[in-house]
Amino acid sequence: MPSTFAGSGETIPPLSSRDEDHAARAGLRDLSELATLVATGRASSKTDLARLTGLSRTTVSKRLDVLIRRGLLSTRLGDSTGGRPAVELGIDPAAGVVAAVDVGAAHCRVGVLDLGVRLLADAYVDFTPDDGPEPVMAGILACLEDLLTGLGRRWSDMRAICIGIPGQVDAETAQPIRPVMLPGWEGVKPQETFSRVCDAPVLVDNDANLMALGEYRARAEPVDQMVFVKVGSGLGCGIISNGTVHRGADGISGELAHVRLRGTDYEDLLCGGCGNSGCLGAVVNGPAIAARLRADGLRAETKWDAIRLAQQGEPRALRAVREAGERIGEVLAAMVCFHNPELIVIGGAFAILQDDLLAGIRSVVYERALAQATRRIRIETTTRNADLGMLGAGCLAVERALSPAGLVTWL
Repeated sequence: MPSTFAGSGETIPPLSSRDEDHAARAGLRDLSELATLVATGRASSKTDLARLTGLSRTTVSKRLDVLIRRGLLSTRLGDSTGGRPAVELGIDPAAGVVAAVDVGAAHCRVGVLDLGVRLLADAYVDFTPDDGPEPVMAGILACLEDLLTGLGRRWSDMRAICIGIPGQVDAETAQPIRPVMLPGWEGVKPQETFSRVCDAPVLVDNDANLMALGEYRARAEPVDQMVFVKVGSGLGCGIISNGTVHRGADGISGELAHVRLRGTDYEDLLCGGCGNSGCLGAVVNGPAIAARLRADGLRAETKWDAIRLAQQGEPRALRAVREAGERIGEVLAAMVCFHNPELIVIGGAFAILQDDLLAGIRSVVYERALAQATRRIRIETTTRNADLGMLGAGCLAVERALSPAGLVTWL
């Protein structure tokens, strides 16, 4: 029996016919592409959509009629320039929301965003690494409940949830893999927690991947090839290739923290993440930098102490930050030759020390990488550090909500 998008009058033929099935799926892909272009702000009119998709204006009009009647898109008259005002497209505020959760080592930020990736409300959930996943997930759930209530929303309005964690994530199962900073989170399934209250899909990704996506989407100029490096309590890396996050075959692409450094100073330094010695992530992280400063006679119990000392101009702290940049530069130099990015962005807590950290990174990258690979490359710190994880998680959640798979259960 044929099926119909509710309220649209557009019929999907029976799946028994291969050609008709292909046409129906193509229509669903069109709906997803059009909705995503409007949601991300890349298109606001039929003309924009026809130009960006290559679809005819007639097809665009038919697809938009489905999306508008189903309450996903809305229209309004734009400002007149002397002639007939143009019709502008946008996401209908009542179409639903997504949730973004940015989990750190001692707290997580929880946010509710609309389908245009605009933050509507957020709050923090504090915890200790020893708490384990159950109370943390319960706290996230309760926090989201409060945020939704405050916005006058219900769980039925939730279209997708995305959680970013500091550690590797299995691409197939969406479960954490030996997250050093989150003891007990190995194999945790956040989907089970949220399935108690809603049917929205739950995505789990590495926090550096989400920060890279957030940086990419927030930039005014297009950047197709970008590497994002997070330097904080740990070391993470996200890769943007042709405008999308590159995760590799198993979801662990960009794990530069486990690239081994050469040199006798690091050969016996054990990596808590993989058990090998001399890994970059064991040498360059907040606790390791603080430990080196303590060995130099300074009071530095945490990464924040190390950052404060460097900001105050303490020579030993500045030297430690520059050396950390040089070690990162050693690995990035190889990545530059291999991936050939046009932009490297440094984020995380230590990004505030941009002058000294960037000096160390740039000196090694420009010295060791192939000249042709560094001809156009820029190396800079982010200007949106605090919001990148939330923005990236929101983008990924909206992308899932507006995907063909997301729309088929919605429309």
